Amino acid sequence: MAKIKHLVGGEFTRLNKYNLFIASVVVALIWVAVGYFLSVEEFKAFLPFVFLMEASAMTAILVGAEMFYEKKEHTISSMLISPMTETEYITSKILANILNVLIIFVLIGASMYFLKDFLFAYHWLILSVSIVTAFYVLIGIVLSYLSKDFTALLMNYFVMMVILVIPSILVMIGVFAPEVKDILFWSPTEATLRMMNASFASTVDLKQFALDFAYISLLSYLLFRFVVLPRFKSYATRDLGV
Repeated sequence: MAKIKHLVGGEFTRLNKYNLFIASVVVALIWVAVGYFLSVEEFKAFLPFVFLMEASAMTAILVGAEMFYEKKEHTISSMLISPMTETEYITSKILANILNVLIIFVLIGASMYFLKDFLFAYHWLILSVSIVTAFYVLIGIVLSYLSKDFTALLMNYFVMMVILVIPSILVMIGVFAPEVKDILFWSPTEATLRMMNASFASTVDLKQFALDFAYISLLSYLLFRFVVLPRFKSYATRDLGV
């Protein structure tokens, strides 16, 4: 436990070093500024988009960027001869990003409380953020595995957005017919939106929330067990001639 705590602290140090935490705060302040000019009802309609982008899209690109810098500085390859394991390294990255997203959401929530007298149901938000962020941290790591340089990372990120995120956004803003939502029902993005909506909905479908939580948990486990963990060592030693 002490090792994980130390590693999480190191993750935050790197987020600050690479200015990625500052980038997250700036984006959060942009959401707050947009929310200031909206009514409470308009902001409620806008919130799913904010939650989706922060917990999924922003998390994936931040992790990908962090991995790129760590790879460039040989931080990842050096950990292979350190006392930590690959699982501890990946777990610390997941925990650090969950805390990062929660900090951003608390900032948005506190701002909206003082500006609009609006509160989230934080217990649902914490549960949703924890599993969704974990899933997209793993997605960000996979994007790093597939990218030889930062340009490739951005291109792979764009492909991920087109496949996982943009279809749901187009349904949300009315570009696609509502019926498309049924086709996308088991998309990770749709499951994310349903869980996030529980944070400000008047009533929560507990059965659907539990099902979505279990679904994203299963996807996260499969991604970790069969993709992220087996390929970590080859990624860490790539370009080192090992």
